[in-house]
Amino acid sequence: MTTDHPPVRIVVLNYNGAGRIERCLERLLATRYPDLRVTVVDNASSDGSPAIVEQAFPDVELIENGSNLGFSRGNNRALRAATEPYVGLLNPDTEVDGDWLRPLVARLNNDSLAGGAGAKLLHQFDRLPLRLTVPTFSPPLPDTRRLGVRFFGAESSAGPADVLGGAHGVELNRFGHPFRWTEADVELAVPVSGRATTLRVDLAAGDGRDPVALSVCAGDAPLVETRVPTERTTLRVDLSAEMVKRLARPAIECAGIMPLPDGSMRDRGTHLLAGVPWSAWDDASYNEPREVFAVKGAAVLYRRSMLESLNYLDDGIFMYYEDADLAWRARRRGWRFWYEPESVVRHEHAALSREWSPGFVRNVEFGKLRMLGKNAPRSWVAQHASAALKFASGDFRQALTLRDIEAARRVAARLRALGDAVLAGPQTWRLRGVEARLAPLDGRELRPFLESS
Repeated sequence: MTTDHPPVRIVVLNYNGAGRIERCLERLLATRYPDLRVTVVDNASSDGSPAIVEQAFPDVELIENGSNLGFSRGNNRALRAATEPYVGLLNPDTEVDGDWLRPLVARLNNDSLAGGAGAKLLHQFDRLPLRLTVPTFSPPLPDTRRLGVRFFGAESSAGPADVLGGAHGVELNRFGHPFRWTEADVELAVPVSGRATTLRVDLAAGDGRDPVALSVCAGDAPLVETRVPTERTTLRVDLSAEMVKRLARPAIECAGIMPLPDGSMRDRGTHLLAGVPWSAWDDASYNEPREVFAVKGAAVLYRRSMLESLNYLDDGIFMYYEDADLAWRARRRGWRFWYEPESVVRHEHAALSREWSPGFVRNVEFGKLRMLGKNAPRSWVAQHASAALKFASGDFRQALTLRDIEAARRVAARLRALGDAVLAGPQTWRLRGVEARLAPLDGRELRPFLESS
């Protein structure tokens, strides 16, 4: 062991990750670092992935849990057993760069108050910038917008496209299908896997209008000139391998965790357009190290002594918001956290939890309420509980009107999250008391990190 390169333990939590964890471990074990130790914690997977780890990666320690303990409890089993001075977490749906670890170690070596350092998380696939152009019209008053066509979504074989600009908020058509009215120009970021692909764009002119002219461009190169019919249709746009290679760019999945004024959190690099999230391009603004409020548990290196002082991740949070909760508590004890852009990790966001599935919704809602209950003003807790009920009410109306089973499941998920928060209330308030003895719970820890975006 050397002072510059102390032993490091990386923990990978697995739950039915077959098809992903193999590549994750291959890349992780190829990390250029002299003393790297790896533990896989398996949360009772049923897909054979524990056997894959055991047979294909004999140098990896495998801890098998008898049930799905969730993110916090599952990782804590390995974290509490670790003896290395630095311990890290890595999701099984990530792929690390060969030199990802050294900048994180260097940060903890050089800053004795750094409790953790996080990587630059890029989306798994680079994205191709496209522009859709359509003529606009003025709808009847009091609507003062200029509207183009109805945009129901766009998707390639690598995933759904982001809308970076030129679209209004989500509405429902007469069949209850969500869409967004476009403006004259729509900016898209299309995920591409490095080879030729086809983009499918779901559109309609709408409102009994005649077919509307539409052009699709990549940079200055026109790709498609067509007309969008009144009724919903799917436009296919072929993207050549040469174009993908020339124009595709990486996009930020997370560059640290950014707090919002109401106490909720957002991945830095994620923005909202009329309430719908999109990811920023990886440009010069993300190339400088900086202190951030928290670092994402998908690819992070922690100081073990800090984890011990906090009793590790909150066992009461199944998954989501446990990393922000840890950072909030740590900051009251004098620790800080860093984003390190020279540490690069690709991440397939929510690959194993399916974003906005009922399980995802339940865990996000509960994790947020648990974190706020321990760390934030009581009014913030009430505000988010009220918002959960409001969203549940909207889902209920959608489920009732459209016989939407998925919306009904989201209603149940939000109500279960609220019920879980009530049941956990006595323990949450006891932990709140511990935090209140250190500093007023008025959100002061968030203020230096609030951003306008």
